[in-house]
Amino acid sequence: MGEYDLDRAVVARVRDAADIVEVVSEHVALKRRGRNWTGLCPFHEEKTPSFSVNAEKGLYYCFGCHAGGDVIDFVMRLERMDFPEAVEYLARRFGVELPRRSPGQLRARREAERVAGILGEAQRFFVERLGRPDAAEARRTLEARGFPEPTWSEFGFGFAPDGWRELIGALGRRHPVQALVDAGLALVPERGGNPYDRFRNRITFPIRAADGSLIAFGGRALGDTEPKYLNSPEGPLFSKRSVLFMLDRARRAAADEGGVLVVEGYFDCLSLHRAGIVNVVATLGTSLTPEHARLLRRLTSRVVLAYDADPAGRRAAGAGARVLLEAGLEAAVLVLPEGKDPDDIVREEGPDRFRELMARPVPLLDFLLGDAPNDPEGRRRIGREIAELVAGARDPVTRFALQEELARRLDLPIAVIAEAGRRRARRGPRAGQAETAVEEPVPTGELELVRIVLEGTPDLRRKALEAVRDDLLRSEVVRAVFTAVRALETEDTDIVGSLLAKGTDPAVHRLVARVTASELPPVDERSALQLIGRTARIHASEAARRLQRAIREAEERGDEATLAKLLEEKTRLRGSGMV
Repeated sequence: MGEYDLDRAVVARVRDAADIVEVVSEHVALKRRGRNWTGLCPFHEEKTPSFSVNAEKGLYYCFGCHAGGDVIDFVMRLERMDFPEAVEYLARRFGVELPRRSPGQLRARREAERVAGILGEAQRFFVERLGRPDAAEARRTLEARGFPEPTWSEFGFGFAPDGWRELIGALGRRHPVQALVDAGLALVPERGGNPYDRFRNRITFPIRAADGSLIAFGGRALGDTEPKYLNSPEGPLFSKRSVLFMLDRARRAAADEGGVLVVEGYFDCLSLHRAGIVNVVATLGTSLTPEHARLLRRLTSRVVLAYDADPAGRRAAGAGARVLLEAGLEAAVLVLPEGKDPDDIVREEGPDRFRELMARPVPLLDFLLGDAPNDPEGRRRIGREIAELVAGARDPVTRFALQEELARRLDLPIAVIAEAGRRRARRGPRAGQAETAVEEPVPTGELELVRIVLEGTPDLRRKALEAVRDDLLRSEVVRAVFTAVRALETEDTDIVGSLLAKGTDPAVHRLVARVTASELPPVDERSALQLIGRTARIHASEAARRLQRAIREAEERGDEATLAKLLEEKTRLRGSGMV
């Protein structure tokens, strides 16, 4: 993976070559219905088919859960692959030869592969050393934590010896010491001197990417050494902001269980996996980040955070929930018994007890309001704080439901909650905020305009583009479609294919899929012209109203230069009959 140059033209070739009906049919029993194929949606449970595939356009759409896109989107969603994985999978399957990356890209890729190879050798070294006499304490610790010897290979446990240059001595015969430093396995003293092993006298465990590839190590100290847990440093393969521990094992279970549990500790996560509770991941010594949220969004729409019910736990839960809501995910909290962590509960009370707790997570607002003050001013203060948090929810339905519930719970006017949310909106999204796609209600007339542009004749499309003012469309995603279509070359005849090839955003993909998957008759020219004419009149009237208001404001300010330009625009529009 990663050695190919997946530019837009290459992706378009793969998309064109892939038979979406063949791919979908492996998971869905499809039946021909008109120009489309229909079946039961693989992404949510249903008894009446609402899933539609348009073979001609290479798109799918579910009218029940609103999943939609092209064949690449389908493979990514169903097989839990990222974009390059899905493209390369389809290219192999349908015989599309992919171009190799540029020399610079290939050098970077080779360096990453070199580091990966060294990490693999280090893993074999650590595993072998776990069986030696000097690793007796490490073996006893694993046994005491509930990991008998048969589980060690399953989780990749190893042992980093207590010497300063044990690993360097073993691997240094095949690799320059600097290569071990680059791989995060050795350190160079700040004041100079010989490099030494980064991991010493620690139980080690591999940290893997979502595809299962080894990218780093974690190490738990034996004895009183600090820090207790140590990660590999950031490098060409590893960034802790974008890696979730055990995600490679949890990705399938997350889909099956309908959610993911996020815990804070390595051994919390390991213990739960050992107990058969596999839809669990852990952050690697950092707070939940937008990059983590994007990873989770590929797997599920629901995330449960495991935190203590103390002030620090509430702050951490609030920060994590904010990131999840901004990514369009649902958030709840698993409240742990005081003084207990998941590992304690599994070892002391058993996996079934933990499953009972997982089955009853605390709704987000219940958790955040757990220590709400009783005095009116205090309730207003916490109400404003939580209102700003829930205002970040990208899903408008979730956002409104949380705001309404918050107002009811605090006995505050909904206007107070809404105003706090508006203040946050005026400040704009947080840096690094994760993007998400939300199924936005589209006005019927604007949806029909999209049909005209995508499926009408070239003449109808031209007239629609001339009549519509993008800034006056009510639907954000419809505006995005019109903007994308205008950016195409005028000779483009396959509008849908051209839009997909341009790499437009997922919301546009879904709307295009929704339109093309609908079982509707061809665009009727008479009805289309009537809608285009009506839209032109509405938009001209609104444009004139806005222009007149701008003229009035310019007059009040005494802004002669702006006023002259606006009056010139008014004269031009009046001459064209639009005012």
